[in-house]
Amino acid sequence: MLVRPVLLQAGMEEIMPRVPILFAFLVLGACQSRLTGNEGNLLFSYVSDDDVADFNKPVAVNARLDLLVWEVGSNRPVTVDGASFDDPAVLDVIGFSGQTVTVQGVGDGNALLSVEATTEDDDALTDSVNLLARTPEVHRLAHTCASGDTAAYLVQNHVYVPYDFEMTNGQSVIGYGWYPVTAQEGAVTLDEADSGPQFMAFDVGSATASETLVSDVDASFLHLEIVEPSAIDGVQEPIAWVLEDIDVGDVNPFYVRPVVGGLAVCQADTDKTVASDTPKICDVRDRSDGVQGDTTHEYGWFEIEGVSEGTCLYTVTFPAGNGGKGVSAQFSYAIEP
Repeated sequence: MLVRPVLLQAGMEEIMPRVPILFAFLVLGACQSRLTGNEGNLLFSYVSDDDVADFNKPVAVNARLDLLVWEVGSNRPVTVDGASFDDPAVLDVIGFSGQTVTVQGVGDGNALLSVEATTEDDDALTDSVNLLARTPEVHRLAHTCASGDTAAYLVQNHVYVPYDFEMTNGQSVIGYGWYPVTAQEGAVTLDEADSGPQFMAFDVGSATASETLVSDVDASFLHLEIVEPSAIDGVQEPIAWVLEDIDVGDVNPFYVRPVVGGLAVCQADTDKTVASDTPKICDVRDRSDGVQGDTTHEYGWFEIEGVSEGTCLYTVTFPAGNGGKGVSAQFSYAIEP
């Protein structure tokens, strides 16, 4: 599942409900695909955000997958003592430790993984599970802050780009550790150690540039306009993490992004200030920690506390914008009784 954040700015291409979708992404991000082994002794699982009910999604050739092994019935973790495939030309065991077996796709096909394990009660168990490997045919790339193929990023930031692999029939292909993209201008550098099964991590260079990430799998691409913080010329409508309303006494998180030339700036790690313009109605203050899940990599977090019923007016400022003179915008939110 290629995750996109909720966009609430008026006039944007994608307008979605506020928190139900975000909450769904948060929950799904922690889901696991599970399957009982062929002998009925061990349960195999892995963290998944794609077609969770389908355990046997193929592992991408060149990618890895971490399998967790549990005792059937008690659902207690076991200690893996041995693991191997019957066809290492399709899938191979990279290693195992504790209850985790790390496998890697080698070639298209299917293979049987056999595991030996010891339970917490010191019982020896064996089991096996069939796994698939496929060469992906579709590579989906996205920005976290825009539904189109172009977004802005700040120089010298560390940023994340969502991706997915699929077959042409729509079947999800999973795994991590294989990131087949080329930065045509060399303005960003892949941080493979910080990349994973949902996001590729990049270090943005110190120079402004128009960068294009091009897939080595298909014709997919993303444009990245790399800009200085001083180029910030606007403030996007803040995104609210609010289930229903903000009532008096409630405290709810928000995050906000700067804008450059009409483009949202994804994951902008730059200073901001927030201030309540109606302190009798609401208190607005900075928030150091964001909400986990789909918005893990966002900056610009703040929170609003309802003080009394009415319309909360508040101002967000990015001091580095407008050539260092700062860029501000005022927004409102209803505080219910």
